[in-house]
Amino acid sequence: MMKIGFIGLGNMGSGMADNILKYCLSTDNSLCVFDINAAVVASFVARGAKAAESVQDIAKGCDVIFTSLPSSKQVNQVAFGEEGILANAKEGAVWFETSTNELSEWEKVCEAALGYLTLVDAPITGGSEGAAAGTLTMLLGIEEDVLEDFKPLLASFTKKAVRMGPSGAGYVTKLVQLHLNYLVAQGIGEALMLGAKADLNLRTLHEVLQNSCAQSYVVDRYIPKVLDGSYDPSFALGLATKDMRLITGLGDHLGVDLTLASKVYETYQTATESYGPDVPHLSVIKLIEDGSNKKLRG
Repeated sequence: MMKIGFIGLGNMGSGMADNILKYCLSTDNSLCVFDINAAVVASFVARGAKAAESVQDIAKGCDVIFTSLPSSKQVNQVAFGEEGILANAKEGAVWFETSTNELSEWEKVCEAALGYLTLVDAPITGGSEGAAAGTLTMLLGIEEDVLEDFKPLLASFTKKAVRMGPSGAGYVTKLVQLHLNYLVAQGIGEALMLGAKADLNLRTLHEVLQNSCAQSYVVDRYIPKVLDGSYDPSFALGLATKDMRLITGLGDHLGVDLTLASKVYETYQTATESYGPDVPHLSVIKLIEDGSNKKLRG
């Protein structure tokens, strides 16, 4: 029987942990959860999970550990210290870290890890809706033999678990795809404003873009969220700005000149200063609207 621990039951973590719990209830495995939100922990206990009293409790009792946390700060908090994962993990334990993290910070964790603990950077993509539906894509920095052992477990909450390379490769892949996501997200604002100023029907323009060389997930999903004025409340502007900081930081760490990323990061910082970190992430496009004195609506 495999004892699984999950730390961090936020929007993404709760969906993943819920699907892992279903997997455990249908097998001989068990799930133990920990979060500062007592109510969400209680909801998992009511459905058959066990509640941990601390990170140390998870580390000492579990064969497999998952973490879903806001940033490298929280990852380091659960990793280090007398009550952290590194000091308390069982021999042979495997830690899947699913957050969007900094490669340089993860390398510090890996350097401090004991040899009998396997650390896997395993960021996910697919949003909170994908976490709930069990259709996430997981990007793994992992050895092939380790991945083979955990494919059934990972399949309980992902549609695809992809080995990208050795340790660190998962984080790099996640930031690469986010880099393009935010570049295009800002670009659709400029493209739509060109159409709006020329009195094009923006709904019709969206249909054209969906059936052209410009077609992408961003075009398909984000443009309607701009045209209806919601700006996609599923993700916060402050979190998008944090991601852009990680992307530019990765460029510095790897010695790559990210001219476009630096410009986009600057724009996201300006939008956060103007509208606050808690507004929907596509509020960055409001900078274009405000500058052009025109709303983009279908």
